[in-house]
Amino acid sequence: MGPVRGRAALISGVSACLAQIGMPHNVETPRRNLTGAVVPAVAAAALAAFVAMLLVGQNRDRSPETAVSQNCILENADAANGPIDLIDTNGARVTQADFAGQPAVIYFGFTHCPDVCPTALYELSEALNGPEAYDVQTIMISVDPARDTPEVMDAYTRTEGFPAGLAGLTGSAEQVEAAERSFQVYASRAPIEGAPADVYNMDHSSFLYVLDGQWRTQAIYNTIGGSPEAMGQCIAAGLDRAN
Repeated sequence: MGPVRGRAALISGVSACLAQIGMPHNVETPRRNLTGAVVPAVAAAALAAFVAMLLVGQNRDRSPETAVSQNCILENADAANGPIDLIDTNGARVTQADFAGQPAVIYFGFTHCPDVCPTALYELSEALNGPEAYDVQTIMISVDPARDTPEVMDAYTRTEGFPAGLAGLTGSAEQVEAAERSFQVYASRAPIEGAPADVYNMDHSSFLYVLDGQWRTQAIYNTIGGSPEAMGQCIAAGLDRAN
């Protein structure tokens, strides 16, 4: 393994890039039975390239047996971790204590997302369907609480092709922002010129956070430019480290 990067250097580097370029999305209503491959925007491609450069040093010295995709952050992944206090699709309060003892994979997204979010969730489902895949609790946390009510999240998480048992969490703007800070998530409302106030985009980072049964982040996977196979390898690599 190459030199260990400091937590602040690794995570702040990703956060700084996200703050500059974001992840543009077209406006679209929530939908189910979504189809089609992701068509990353220029900013998303730039983010993927940045993360690849950031990770090449830590992957360079891995042996073939332990090598994982450049999209996978293992060292210092625990810098993006913290408590949550949100609301589930039944309107009940949920904290990290509700997931004690169960490995989890968290994705931050929103239901009006036309491509990046559903593609990440489709790929996650595929990654977890392999014969050697870990049994994990999948969680989607909304970055758009104004529109993603518990009822909307409930319908969205049941989308055909998404991970079975996907838990949808939302909350007040303050609750969601606290969760975003815990996991170093970039998310920002992007108003559309001439559109009503309730019609807008959400620019946001697109990472999976792999947590062990003690709610410790063991790996972070950049979903842009990845694949279900690479995603599954990253999840396994993170959870193998925890055992």
